Amino acid sequence: MGNKSSTSLEDLVAGGSRHHQIFPRLNEKQFAVLERYGERRRLKAGDILFSEGERHVPMFTIVTGTIEASRGLGAKHHVLGEHGPGVFTGEVGTLAGRGAVATLRATSDCEVIVIDEESLRALVVAEAALSEIIMRAFILRRVAFMQDLHGGLIVVGSSASWNTLVVRHFLSRNAQPFAYFDIAEHEEAKALLDRYDATEADIPVIITQQGTVLKQPTNRAIADAVGLSPDRLNGEHFDVVVVGAGPGGLAAAVYAASEGLRVAVLDTKAPGGQAGTSSKIENYFGFPTGISGQALAGRGLSQCRKFGAEVGVPIEVLGIDCEAEDSFHLRLNHDEHVFAKAIVVATGARYRKPMLPRLEEFEGSGVYYSATYMEAAFCTSQELVIVGGGNSAGQAAVFLSGFARHVHIVIRGDALSASMSNYLIRRIDAAANISVHARTQIVELDGEAHLESIRWDSQGSIEQKPIRHVFLFLGAQPSTGWLGDCVALDKHGFVLTGPDAIPHWSSERPPHYLETSRPGIFAVGDVRSGSVKRVAAAVGEGAAAVQSLHQYLALNR
Repeated sequence: MGNKSSTSLEDLVAGGSRHHQIFPRLNEKQFAVLERYGERRRLKAGDILFSEGERHVPMFTIVTGTIEASRGLGAKHHVLGEHGPGVFTGEVGTLAGRGAVATLRATSDCEVIVIDEESLRALVVAEAALSEIIMRAFILRRVAFMQDLHGGLIVVGSSASWNTLVVRHFLSRNAQPFAYFDIAEHEEAKALLDRYDATEADIPVIITQQGTVLKQPTNRAIADAVGLSPDRLNGEHFDVVVVGAGPGGLAAAVYAASEGLRVAVLDTKAPGGQAGTSSKIENYFGFPTGISGQALAGRGLSQCRKFGAEVGVPIEVLGIDCEAEDSFHLRLNHDEHVFAKAIVVATGARYRKPMLPRLEEFEGSGVYYSATYMEAAFCTSQELVIVGGGNSAGQAAVFLSGFARHVHIVIRGDALSASMSNYLIRRIDAAANISVHARTQIVELDGEAHLESIRWDSQGSIEQKPIRHVFLFLGAQPSTGWLGDCVALDKHGFVLTGPDAIPHWSSERPPHYLETSRPGIFAVGDVRSGSVKRVAAAVGEGAAAVQSLHQYLALNR
């Protein structure tokens, strides 16, 4: 929603325990370290250090003088804060040359230390103590930008529009700040459409800070407009291309890039994969109080960028030529392509859609495939149904029970214990507003513009329920269509690896651990046949695949 208060980014963090971490002040000793990677420059009052949306901007550290950070143009100009000596600029996107999220201007004569993108990555790898300060500030700043609703993109749409929901998810999961105006809820929405020569038929409508208007845009069009997509990818050669930026793919990229390999990670939506939509993961080692899937993915993304891996979103791999002797050729959407000496398949699995009449008609207007704060806002104080008995369904039920009047879990089996972790079952049993319906399935969806009711078959008895929100977390279908005949799959479409791939193996040597039937192509995580469908397992496989990958590259060097 549009926020009309005058709160600045400084206000959001002022007085908080993390203010000193978001805007740490470096000292003369640390300046000396920075100068080994950059140079001192003098700026005049009024000089622009860089503008919002500009790519490949350096990091500036203020030695003397002051600078002002702002977002927006003209009457919509919004000051985020003013900073003095010791403060440095940048956030996680700076490491990858992504579009700047603010404009910085010198408000007095200044002396600064300027470190370009490549040198900054060298610094955060080589200088451990300083790297910890910089990386923590970069990550926390991106979080603060997401909380500040001034500036950023404007999205005009409708809660009844599936395309609007897709756009909002894409921006949120990629930590891109935006303000949302709904044509049914906000008076400003109609005025914005009129001002930018758009109509309700054009929604979702995206308005950038530069005044560019995008009508019913694709995710790639949005990413290009805000500087989120990579601009140095087409035709590039990499040691490793990781297809899929879920936990397994990100882990593989971190370990490969940290060991000096040139790495690209490609994903059609956002870092985090299916796990990225989880409200809280409580059984991941090292996080006793739990961590959201998006937060975990954000940390993995920051590590990838720290070590120089190129994370390309939203990039879809359409196919692969795996017959070449020296490298694999991957065909991407938008007539782009890249080459790789080795490939890690980490495309995971997607939720299965049940055979229900009118299902697609209600997607985004009553039927959902993730449970985030966005969906939770749709069903506050209402009844809802969750279909599925796995951990994702359990996590969604526990999360949504904090917003909904009542949550119904519908499963075809006899009990949750067949597929859900015990800690989630105990949490569900303890919740007064969660009910489990065994041997039950939805058979009909009904409504006009929005889902209004459902019919379910509960142990042979058909009942109609005034349910307006259904969340589907059913099974897993592997995302392997892009592989064609390049690697062998099991009967369910999951990728065969290691000993399971031997019947399809043609090389004289045995396959390495996690290697597919095609030498040089590895598979990790949910897409792999026989994998354990857990975040920790995917991360472990991503790390382990890199050792096998090194062995392959050494043999083919």
